[in-house]
Amino acid sequence: MRLEPGRVAEMIASAIAEEGHIVCHATLGTRAPAICAGFAAHRNGSARSLALRLARARVLRIVWVPVDSGEADRS
Repeated sequence: MRLEPGRVAEMIASAIAEEGHIVCHATLGTRAPAICAGFAAHRNGSARSLALRLARARVLRIVWVPVDSGEADRS
């Protein structure tokens, strides 16, 4: 995935401000979009994401699925 300089920082700041998350680029366009592992590892992202907080509280169940590379958008 090709992003303009500063775009990742912008995406992280926006997701943190909105208590959201970033979708993994490898799962875009698939039936099982996932939270970006890099964002999940980001200390502020992990702490502010509503989905990740709910998963840690065991309100949401984490389901690990393999990426079907045949369906992923690789632009």
